[in-house]
Amino acid sequence: MLNACTNNASVVESEDKLSQDEKSEIEIENIMPVENERDIDLQYVDNQRYEFLDGFIIEEVMYYAVGEYGEYFFTPGDWTNEFMLHLVAVSEDGVKFAKDWLNYEDDKRVVFVYGNMKHDSPTNPDSFIQQIWGGGGVMGNHEVFINMADEHMPAHIVHEACHAILRMQGRMSNFPFPNENSGAMFLEEGLCTVIEYLFSLETEHIYHLYTGYDIIKLYYPDDAYKMNKYEPFKEITASQLHEMALISFVIDDNFEDETEFGLIYPQLMSYGTAASFVCYLLEYKGTKEDFMRVYDDIHLMNEVYGMNMEAMIVVWLEFLEQYK
Repeated sequence: MLNACTNNASVVESEDKLSQDEKSEIEIENIMPVENERDIDLQYVDNQRYEFLDGFIIEEVMYYAVGEYGEYFFTPGDWTNEFMLHLVAVSEDGVKFAKDWLNYEDDKRVVFVYGNMKHDSPTNPDSFIQQIWGGGGVMGNHEVFINMADEHMPAHIVHEACHAILRMQGRMSNFPFPNENSGAMFLEEGLCTVIEYLFSLETEHIYHLYTGYDIIKLYYPDDAYKMNKYEPFKEITASQLHEMALISFVIDDNFEDETEFGLIYPQLMSYGTAASFVCYLLEYKGTKEDFMRVYDDIHLMNEVYGMNMEAMIVVWLEFLEQYK
């Protein structure tokens, strides 16, 4: 796992890395204060190159802002001031929500790098944002990268912020990975999705939660034919995460492929099923504190919930029957 070296990204001019003293002397041009609810100013930085993760990732940045909970970098694209400030406002609220839920009291900011352009042939081999069109990801301990079309945003913000906060806490579950090549630990993915879901219920902002049918349309176009009996979610409901789990069973052919889903808890090896399972435990089987104990050490499952993981999965699957 890559580690971030500092809380702030460093600035690079031409091909030379600048010292910390030199970086502090760089003048930000054309500061553009725009009235907004958080009184945060956008700064135009004229496509300067910023290093992230000690130079492992280098992005061209057009605009920059800093808030109470996050630092925000916008790569070159078709941005408007109003839209960037809207993303900042949603991100500030989302990070605060995630920090509160995860009981993280440190004032360290989450770093966000936003893009809104597709790069079929990346022009910068050291860019991460150019490689993740249509989604997001976390690199290092607290750098979040999201690259989506404007009409699909804001999205993924809270999910990825939760990953970053868990890393800042040094919190890594011992839940198994589906296979040795997988980069997703699905109990964590499920937790991050549930926290994002809860944020979407409470926020006053328009917030896109890509679940169920929307995931299929965006990420599984070849499998869309399987979904002819499902319709897109018209609004967020309490049953949405569980309905998403049923869709995942269809898409993933009941998780029967051992090479992809493994032999240990295969039914939980997807974003949809893991989120439903986490939601079920939180809503019906105990407190948030109970779940986080199991998250930190799944061997405490029987001690906390009175049954082992295999038995709990059976109970959860029976619970899902009502949503078919």
